[in-house]
Amino acid sequence: MTQLKDYYKILQLPTTASQQEIKRAFRKLAQQYHPDKNGGSATATAHFREIQEAYKVLNDPKQREAYHYQRWYVRSTGKPFNNAPLTSASILQECRILQQYVTSMNLFHIRFDAVSLHIRELLTANAIGILHERNDAAINREIIQSVLVSAHPLPKKFFIPIIELLLQLADDDATAQATIEQALLEKKQRHVWDKYKWVLMLVITALMCWLMYRYGK
Repeated sequence: MTQLKDYYKILQLPTTASQQEIKRAFRKLAQQYHPDKNGGSATATAHFREIQEAYKVLNDPKQREAYHYQRWYVRSTGKPFNNAPLTSASILQECRILQQYVTSMNLFHIRFDAVSLHIRELLTANAIGILHERNDAAINREIIQSVLVSAHPLPKKFFIPIIELLLQLADDDATAQATIEQALLEKKQRHVWDKYKWVLMLVITALMCWLMYRYGK
């Protein structure tokens, strides 16, 4: 289950805030973080979307009431709120969590479509934009390596879209590009082997049977 976000903290408001205070806080923060006022910054865009999400819930009385119940439940169980904005560190952490999950699973129990979708949801255009803005080659390479481990069990048709996203992330980093291209080459080779191994096994079996018949007389 996804951690609940603290919408009051996002809008910098107390839980007792009136509807008018919620609207004022939204207008103020929306102007501050609007992408058009921040040169299209991916980080500002991510923050702006968080503000919009918080306002949408808290400005609607029914949604706000339901959110209060969820908030009470989270606090009563001692679970933390998900207050972290989308950053390079948080993206890397999510990639590590997925990697741990995939590597702990039995290969035959992995839903390839679900893993592929999860990776694509992690590496959205907005997330890649934030990583490019941070321009931390070490973190980007670690994300790429983590995602490649998670994507390793995927068949070629699920693997290729992930590679395309990783190449976007690598940008002009030759080292990262080489890592991705090597993984792609290995996947293609594996795909060919998986496609024709049964034919090879049949040929070997037929040859062995012929040899046994030929020299068994």
